[in-house]
Amino acid sequence: MRIWFRYLLGASIGVALGLFLPLAAGDTAALLMSLTGLVLSLGRILLFPLLFFAVIIAIDELHSDGTLLKTGGATLFWTILTTVTATVGGLLAIVLLSPQRIPPMVQEGRPSAAPSILMELQRGLPPNMFRIFVLDNSALAGILLIGLLVGVNLRFDRGVTSPVTLVADSANRIFYRLNSMLVEVLGLLLVIPSAAVVVQMREVTELQLFGQFLLVVLVAAIFIAVILYPAVIFLLDRRGARPLKWLASMGAPALAALTTGDNYFALGTMVRTGKEDMDIHRRIGGTVIPFVALYGRAGSAMVSMAGFLLVIRSYTALDIGVQDLVLLALAAVLYSFLLARTPAGGVLLMLSFLATRYGRGMEESYLILLPVMPALERIGAVLDIMTVGFITRLVGGPRPAPGSAHKAAYP
Repeated sequence: MRIWFRYLLGASIGVALGLFLPLAAGDTAALLMSLTGLVLSLGRILLFPLLFFAVIIAIDELHSDGTLLKTGGATLFWTILTTVTATVGGLLAIVLLSPQRIPPMVQEGRPSAAPSILMELQRGLPPNMFRIFVLDNSALAGILLIGLLVGVNLRFDRGVTSPVTLVADSANRIFYRLNSMLVEVLGLLLVIPSAAVVVQMREVTELQLFGQFLLVVLVAAIFIAVILYPAVIFLLDRRGARPLKWLASMGAPALAALTTGDNYFALGTMVRTGKEDMDIHRRIGGTVIPFVALYGRAGSAMVSMAGFLLVIRSYTALDIGVQDLVLLALAAVLYSFLLARTPAGGVLLMLSFLATRYGRGMEESYLILLPVMPALERIGAVLDIMTVGFITRLVGGPRPAPGSAHKAAYP
């Protein structure tokens, strides 16, 4: 049975379960959310060692081939371009389609302080690098940095570094196989987070007020992921381009992101489908996939941009000038690169950042979107993971044919 079909089956069963379970005054939602936390922990359990050893070997291979800077430059270029494009897309969707304004509602919550770029960089680089291996989800950026440094230095004396290379290569293959086994069973577990989010949305009494806005954001995300990305793949790689096959290969990671709203949870599935369905070599999969997953948050930027514009329109009748729109878009793009430490909840965090800095006395205005935040987070997460697959496909392309000078991706 194909992975995407298992994921679709699990998600469908979860949706049906969520529609018919009794709400029980919030007890059902609380139970399902607790079980969802266990599913997320299981889905992430192998991620850090998998990516750590993959980065070491991938960087070593790219460095040996002399393509490290080229690959890094291309990845950075496409990451910035997709984030800017998606942010502008979210802006235009609200400006041109003008969804229904949301009447101000009292919601519980506290706005976050606007982020400091220097502080975020400092948090990603603790003074003792060994602490990276015992931190929480924020440690992935530091783990990848250590992998980068180790991988670059494996080439200086092969007689000295070859044992380390062999250990990293073996560990990479072992954790890839373990991850593949885990992906096989995650489809069944998607029943729980799917049911949880449906129950959450059922408890929203004013859902109809957000109907037009959700439809606009959903249409914008679908346009970017299903039309724009495949069109670019087709135009830039006419010989090997198979946009429909790429879309099919992204089905399982997209479903993992859609049901959980968690980028890290979907990343293990992305690693497997990248190799087996997209024919991406591990030198690309081991570098491009984790980098874009951390910093290519195009979906979160698009949803946050659209949400903040809707909030501003709902709280004031004044038109927003072109200069203000440009500043908001630039801020959304910049803040999206600071979400590396936030695998889930990026939309809510970005909205709080934007409202704190640009709310002009309405710092808590974004809280009116809390009732539909589960849906917004999942739309953003799906476009985030689709962006990972899109950039990986553009930078890496299909894996070299057997018999070439390149090593096989995995045994």
